[in-house]
Amino acid sequence: MKQLVFILAFLASSAAFAQWNNPIDAFCSGEYRAIGTVGLGVGELQINDEQDFAGYASLGVTPDAGVWQVELRYTNFDDGWASVDQWGIGAKVDFTVSCDVQCLYWMVGWNYGDFDVDTVDKHGVLYSDVNAETEDNYWNAGVGYRYNWTRDFDTSIEYNYNDVDARVRYFDGEVTRRFDLGHLRTLTVNFSYRF
Repeated sequence: MKQLVFILAFLASSAAFAQWNNPIDAFCSGEYRAIGTVGLGVGELQINDEQDFAGYASLGVTPDAGVWQVELRYTNFDDGWASVDQWGIGAKVDFTVSCDVQCLYWMVGWNYGDFDVDTVDKHGVLYSDVNAETEDNYWNAGVGYRYNWTRDFDTSIEYNYNDVDARVRYFDGEVTRRFDLGHLRTLTVNFSYRF
């Protein structure tokens, strides 16, 4: 009899858990919403110390309360000497659980970056024909400030630090040099819409 009660309790709890954990039902009932974001701003790759355009687009999921967000993100940075195409997965979490209109939040993520380096400015020496490509996986962390204009639309400002550890090699005819690209920092103004 104990075994029968155990089996019935297990099946009942499994069915309840499966219903509670169904993401399609959660979206249909409005518990979770998709969120699209476009960000424009400035970035800086440490090796060249040049600030130029950085932009990103992301698609994520957030609960209707908006306390956290998980997103897939594409970022592009190009300073004329080096360019980065970066794909990543990240999370944003509010510092408080009660920010209806404005809120501070922190971000973490993991990225894959594809780097194309044409020129390197290192210690005042210009290496103009590096023409190297490299790739790297790395983490990022940052902070942001969000202002909710409506229930569906918000704007935000984000600072993101990407811990790039990639290196490129350059042969100048005599010596092979290795350049550490250093970190990538971005500051963007973002526009988000919840569907």
